Amino acid sequence: MVQISTNLAASVQALTLSRGLHLITVTSASPQRAGDEAELMLPAVHVGVGPIVGADQVEIISGPRVSGEWLYEVGDMLIVKVVSGQPVVLLTTVRAAPLPAIAVEVTRLDRRTIGALSAPLVNATLEIQPQPTVAPAPRAVDPVTGRTLVRTRIDLHVQNKGDIAYVDNFWAGALGERLAIEAFTITPLDGLQPADIEYAGVTVTGGETGWIEGGQLCGARGQATALAGFAVRLKAAGALEHDCEYRGSFASGRIVGPIRNGAPCRSDPGDRLEAIQLIISQRPPSLESSEAAAEPPASEPPPAETPRPKKRKIGPRFSALRETAE
Repeated sequence: MVQISTNLAASVQALTLSRGLHLITVTSASPQRAGDEAELMLPAVHVGVGPIVGADQVEIISGPRVSGEWLYEVGDMLIVKVVSGQPVVLLTTVRAAPLPAIAVEVTRLDRRTIGALSAPLVNATLEIQPQPTVAPAPRAVDPVTGRTLVRTRIDLHVQNKGDIAYVDNFWAGALGERLAIEAFTITPLDGLQPADIEYAGVTVTGGETGWIEGGQLCGARGQATALAGFAVRLKAAGALEHDCEYRGSFASGRIVGPIRNGAPCRSDPGDRLEAIQLIISQRPPSLESSEAAAEPPASEPPPAETPRPKKRKIGPRFSALRETAE
């Protein structure tokens, strides 16, 4: 037995696919030979089925340049044919430090369109990044505002599609396809902890989930209950140092937003949520210092407060948020 002394690291991404044809393609990679005798090409991604998936549920078809089920060069591809059920496909990344990450795109091939032409539907883009062994890459910056952005992963359970993961996507969901989101999970990937974020949802039947901590499921799988709205907000230090902005795209074609910092994002009654856009940005220090400088000195007496009129609660209610009228 030959042992390879190269320090290897591995990470696994689970992807639930619905019945049909799915193309998996490498979109970004810089492979290098590794090992004592350069016998490995890394980083590389292995595509395989979960432990309890039946052999008759999934067929994996290798692309023209692919040997087996390993992908490592840009353009490497294979097709996953799901015959029945919603099996779990495992994308296992193997790398040797300090090699860069590898990015993979998953595309639905058999989506029917009107007319003779058809275009593939991008279901998800997965950036497979194991635990870094070198200094992390600099965080993304909004080119318009110059603010540092928090990377996020949004996992959706979508009507007729199942579970789909979106990492740093501008929109998460089947935009324009009128396929409802039934459940979602939001997980910050840098700059914030899951406990620093919470979100809520409301269904088309009026049911409310209440506020749910980051990384936890909001909504329900397998109940065919579409969401009609959502809200996102930050907690504790996260709320002091960051701003949260989001939009919703609905089955009617209406886009609602931008909504900020916990306010409900919803359309007309019965309009189903089909896609989510979320931007979390770090407030610049200059903004915090200017706000502090605007406060009156402690030696000056505070201005007299005008009594506020009592507010009358009216419906509908969205979790801890209520619409009020004077």
